[in-house]
Amino acid sequence: MAHSVFILDSAKGDYREIRSYVRHKFGEKVWRESEQQYKEVLSNIGEFPFAGFVAKEAVSLGLQGIRERLVGQTRVIYEVGEHEVYVSMFVSTRRDFMTMLTDRLLKSE
Repeated sequence: MAHSVFILDSAKGDYREIRSYVRHKFGEKVWRESEQQYKEVLSNIGEFPFAGFVAKEAVSLGLQGIRERLVGQTRVIYEVGEHEVYVSMFVSTRRDFMTMLTDRLLKSE
């Protein structure tokens, strides 16, 4: 049974930043190709949510069940529920994930 995939508002903001960056730096054609890759990975996450890697930084903070998949140089960070998947972050592999994760956790309190 496929899981429903929900993208949290914070992740939508991350996605918009990535879209803007790729369009500005590489053009619309490259963005359309990248966007297709994101759609494929999100669909695949719904079908096979446990196929992603466990996010080691989240484990070091005591957060269980946080997984990740890669789309190019972007980590798609998500948590698997009983029948749903919650995408919480899109993080460039060039950014410090631990700092972003900590900031995101502190903002949610």
